[in-house]
Amino acid sequence: MTITRRNFVRLSTLAMVSLPITRSLSAPLYPRRIKLVLHPEQRNWFPETEIPIDLWGFDHDVLRLRRGETVEIEVENRLTSPSSVHWHGLRIDNQMDGVSGMTQAPILPGERFIYRFTPEDAGTYWAHSHHQSYEQLAKGLYMPLIVEENEPVDVDQDILMAIDDWRVNQQRQLDTNSIGSLHDWSHGGRMGNVFTVNKLIQPAFDVVAGSRVRLRLINTANARIFSILPPTFPAWISAKDGQPLPSPIEHSGQFFIGPAERYDFVLDIPEDAEGTYAFQMPGNPSPLDLAYLRILGSQPKRGDSPPKPFPANALTRYNDTDVTQSIRLEMTGGAMGSLRQAMYQGRLMELNELIQNRQIWAFNGTASRPDEPLLEAKTGDVVEIELINNSRWPHSMHLHGHHFKANSPHYDSSMWHDTLLIAGGESVKIQFQAGKPGSWLLHCHMIEHQAAGMVSWIRVVA
Repeated sequence: MTITRRNFVRLSTLAMVSLPITRSLSAPLYPRRIKLVLHPEQRNWFPETEIPIDLWGFDHDVLRLRRGETVEIEVENRLTSPSSVHWHGLRIDNQMDGVSGMTQAPILPGERFIYRFTPEDAGTYWAHSHHQSYEQLAKGLYMPLIVEENEPVDVDQDILMAIDDWRVNQQRQLDTNSIGSLHDWSHGGRMGNVFTVNKLIQPAFDVVAGSRVRLRLINTANARIFSILPPTFPAWISAKDGQPLPSPIEHSGQFFIGPAERYDFVLDIPEDAEGTYAFQMPGNPSPLDLAYLRILGSQPKRGDSPPKPFPANALTRYNDTDVTQSIRLEMTGGAMGSLRQAMYQGRLMELNELIQNRQIWAFNGTASRPDEPLLEAKTGDVVEIELINNSRWPHSMHLHGHHFKANSPHYDSSMWHDTLLIAGGESVKIQFQAGKPGSWLLHCHMIEHQAAGMVSWIRVVA
């Protein structure tokens, strides 16, 4: 479905939201109103140059909402380009999903758009541009989003780390000339050479020895799969993509996080800890420090018991026997791939012509978003999609508006996902219950792959 400027106002007024669930269970008669601004910003990453780096961003470092509380978020665009805001991982009404050209018209420079929704799920999410995302994410147009639980989680501290990489040129500015590089689009996506956490270089977070810490990790990079070496503290994975695990999983050592994925860890800081501890990524010849935990003070240890599960969100559980329809999605293309031809804009094109149109990837033989959906399901139907990665490259697959289970060998079966890494040559089945009516994107979140053809959609009807 294509949204025209004529429909811009109509869509914003037609959006319907469910009644909120508040802490006191008494629903307010009015929504909480929030103002966000998309704007150019600067960061002082290289003090020796005395010249800040030019980025894009939101006027909030993080947005905190409350589960069940209806919000009206007015977004003002002070950039020089149109944009939109996608609320990644939130199960909200389709009209509010923020997909430019599909669920809304782009927000033009100087204009505003009001998003109205009620977060159903507590957890760790993020908001980001969904208009020319390969460019706007590379410039930093994103913001962590936390939906707070109705009951507080039993931790002493809550730390957020949004990890990113940036391609910076010799002038210590973003290398904007390389945005849109076909080499990036046909290979692993855009990779950076400068690394940040919360848009800061090697920040330090103060913690207390003996305390229990909730650590929220978000991979906001365009395409990089981060390999993280955390401090060797007792740790448990408590949530994936915002959804709590029924039982936290003890974890030690290196772990991987794909573009757009989120993990919530619980860390127990040893009572005798002192000094500074690094979060690192492997490097050659030595690991690179991304961020630090700095020990300031101590408190009595809580004991040796593992953390309790976070409060569960209202996701429907189902069995394999509940599946009402199954479909295959084959991914082809990219460098060293088998793609020779594909449908694009209603025509069958050979590979050379596809490349001339900057299309290098395909889903089921179609490059870019097709006119017809991959599937149509009724709200409540249980759907299975077999994702077949017939390429040499990994892909980080994201389904809008839903969470799903997966039979991937790389994840615990108890995890819910909205984004999932699939290795080259691998096949994974995902299952989900069709949610709110509307048109929901399914795409690779190696954003250059999406721009170069890896995008489809599903239709949910009431």
